[in-house]
Amino acid sequence: MKTATPDNCDRHMAQLCKALGSPVRVQILRYVLDHPGCIGNEILLHMPDDGPHAQSTISQHLRVLREAGLLLARDDGAAVCYWVCAERLAWLRGALGDIQAAVPPGRAR
Repeated sequence: MKTATPDNCDRHMAQLCKALGSPVRVQILRYVLDHPGCIGNEILLHMPDDGPHAQSTISQHLRVLREAGLLLARDDGAAVCYWVCAERLAWLRGALGDIQAAVPPGRAR
């Protein structure tokens, strides 16, 4: 039996999906989409009541999103400003579309 070997695209997609595997990180990504150039404290202040409220926790989530390439960051004095990497999201959308296109007609639900 032949086993599948993941290629770089598969590894890349897995990294992005893992980064988006936390509802908190999805909330952060959505916030940064709506507020480009925002800083970590702004993100923290706009988390839902049931979300994380420790700066260290938000910083860890921001680090994961940055390492996955979903967020871009620039130092601005003592603060770090964040933007969503549109190219990375476009790549993920395309890769997921390729998977969807590979589903035989009548098999998708």
